[in-house]
Amino acid sequence: MRFWIALSLFVGGLVSSAFGLWNQLQNAPLDRITSVANLEAPTTYLYLPSSLLSAYQAPVSVEALGPKVLIAQARDGDILGWLGESPYVELRLTINASAQRAEILEIPRGEQGALADPTGSDMWRVEVVGEGSATINPPLDGETGLLIASNGIEGAPRSLSIVWDLTDQPVTIAPITLIGISLLVIGAVMALIEAIIYQRKYRRRRIGPRPPRRRTPRRAVSQAGAPRRGRRAQTLSFAATLLSVSLLSGCVPEYENPLLSPSPIAAPETLTPAVTKEQAEKILQEIVAVIEKSDETLNRESLEVRVSGPALQVRRFDYNLVRRFTETERLPQPIQASPIQLFLPPATDTWPRSIVMVTGEENLQLLVLRQESAREKYNLYLYANLLPDISFPEVASELIGANQLKPDNKFLTVSQDVLVEAVGDLLNQGPDSTWSLVMDPENAYIQDVSSVQRSLTETLTNANLDFAHDLATDEPVMLTTVDGGALVALYMIDTYTIIPKRPGDAVAISGDEAVLLGSGGSATGIEARYGAMLIFHVPAAGSENRVTLLGATQQLLTAIALGQ
Repeated sequence: MRFWIALSLFVGGLVSSAFGLWNQLQNAPLDRITSVANLEAPTTYLYLPSSLLSAYQAPVSVEALGPKVLIAQARDGDILGWLGESPYVELRLTINASAQRAEILEIPRGEQGALADPTGSDMWRVEVVGEGSATINPPLDGETGLLIASNGIEGAPRSLSIVWDLTDQPVTIAPITLIGISLLVIGAVMALIEAIIYQRKYRRRRIGPRPPRRRTPRRAVSQAGAPRRGRRAQTLSFAATLLSVSLLSGCVPEYENPLLSPSPIAAPETLTPAVTKEQAEKILQEIVAVIEKSDETLNRESLEVRVSGPALQVRRFDYNLVRRFTETERLPQPIQASPIQLFLPPATDTWPRSIVMVTGEENLQLLVLRQESAREKYNLYLYANLLPDISFPEVASELIGANQLKPDNKFLTVSQDVLVEAVGDLLNQGPDSTWSLVMDPENAYIQDVSSVQRSLTETLTNANLDFAHDLATDEPVMLTTVDGGALVALYMIDTYTIIPKRPGDAVAISGDEAVLLGSGGSATGIEARYGAMLIFHVPAAGSENRVTLLGATQQLLTAIALGQ
């Protein structure tokens, strides 16, 4: 009887463990999910949104096949901004549950916008170009998408594969497997014990018969028609085994195929920086390379490739002045590309957008780079020398970025018009200006220029002098600081007018003004115009702190004789 029970347990355990192992092999976790597509809709651009790339939260690899392949990586909003109204195809993920397959869905977008070559755009954080194929591994951050194209004119690559490498998951042993193994062990142990007992009985029989013991006679009972107890026990044990295996088959864990339940990463709730530091370094190096080449030949037209706004105007007039010198030591002020001491990107999804950087080692420069629209490159918009002994305000981390403010905002203590009025009065009146309550006059630029104006007034006693300071038409740049204030970069025009008091008198000038004028003075009067690129820290509205001038560069623009 015990032997049959042991055999039943062993067989039941063997069947249960085998069933559990088979189920485990059949439902082993996937190590990767692959979606391959041969696209049908003709298009110049393919857009893969972050929701597609992060459908499965695992490292993803995208490969495109074609004669020439460009894969560009950027924020979703930046890619859509670059595409604009141009026709393109957006790719989405769809699940074929019956075939257990992830498939690519094509959605035509856009209208009849202009086509352009996306190669080399300042918008891309990563750009991969290949002949025949190209592969990229974008990050999974909920905002990074891909643009796939050829050259912006020819059709985009048609063959595409996306592979998600799933993380190795620990294999969970099904309860039926553990129970089956336990039954195997119990059955084997019981069979072993039964074998030992049987062996001992067999040995005693071989030793010899023992003297018969007197037993109490039993009453004879008829066995006719009685069932055989051994066979019934066997039948019951095997029936119990089959029932147990049937019940244990339900102890198999339900397997959830990750392919059937994609879960894209949600987009960030706040705006992120529009430019990374690696992007900014590359952009600045390209800009400085163009400027250095233009400086060598004093070519004003070539500057337009990567210089705009106040920086372009100042640089052109600087070239005009340098040409008047025969000596080679008079060179334009160099723009420093490295090292980058401070990098403040904008956290925005609109245009235009601006970057503030501090570069150099000993003589630091404040640079403002500006991008007017998505398909245009960043240009040097404004630059100024960082003034000595100033306290630079705390700005946001490059991983967070700063908010861009519009010129008509009400978040600051003063507007850009008031800034120009305050600077002008401080230059004209010096320490006696009432604007010293609003703006700190203790900086090198205001002191130096104010000193020059006082010196002219004291020297040219035979002339009437007027010093005017006006805000230029170029749009100011404003990026917020940690204290709620902002960095404000603007362009101011300073006009010095010198007119003799009496007919026949003449006024004399020297230096760069005399070089541009072509003479050392004039009997009718002189007008000199200067361009001043200024960068301020303006406190938040309601603050009791004063405005601080952080950087300044003044350039002589023109010097003309009046009345001629």
